[in-house]
Amino acid sequence: MTAQEFAHFASGDEGALQQFFKAHYGYVTGWLIYREKCPQDRVGEFYTDAVLRVRDKAMQGELEAGNLRAYLLLTAINGWKMELRRETSLLKRHERYLEQLPGDLDDSNFDALIRNEEETGLETRQQQSVLAIQRALKLLSDACRQLLTDTIINGIKVGGLVEKYGLKDARGVTAKKQDCKGQLQRLALQVMQQNQWSL
Repeated sequence: MTAQEFAHFASGDEGALQQFFKAHYGYVTGWLIYREKCPQDRVGEFYTDAVLRVRDKAMQGELEAGNLRAYLLLTAINGWKMELRRETSLLKRHERYLEQLPGDLDDSNFDALIRNEEETGLETRQQQSVLAIQRALKLLSDACRQLLTDTIINGIKVGGLVEKYGLKDARGVTAKKQDCKGQLQRLALQVMQQNQWSL
């Protein structure tokens, strides 16, 4: 690659990127398949990722026009090896899990095991929902928090709260209660999203 070609490549020029991609495709993918035993159906993703990484480095001024092909090859090999390590680690975790299962696991035992896993997941979601509501309650206005406490937790009928909240009639209390519940739900949803809990 000439200095001028490299300048185009490092500027983010799409034509230069396509040219670079085509120029080294056979060499790098061949190396990955035959030397590194990368499956043919996956080699394209590692090559593409490596090309984009090299281009990003060049655009950030972290690479020079030297032997880019060698750097590209090394980047692709490293990407493939990292994926191998990740897959091996995942496989080992699954193996450890399977080793812990009882040896006499028939279909009914297996169903019970799956049910237990699902219940544990459900329990976690329920705990997250309770936590989200607790946090949302703290974020509510004092008036809303008190109204929901009076009506839902303490079970006070809306008619008995007209005077306390300075509203005209029971319908006013009901409308205010609905509004406060809506605010609580929105705040709980925000808490769930902020913590990346499943909804």
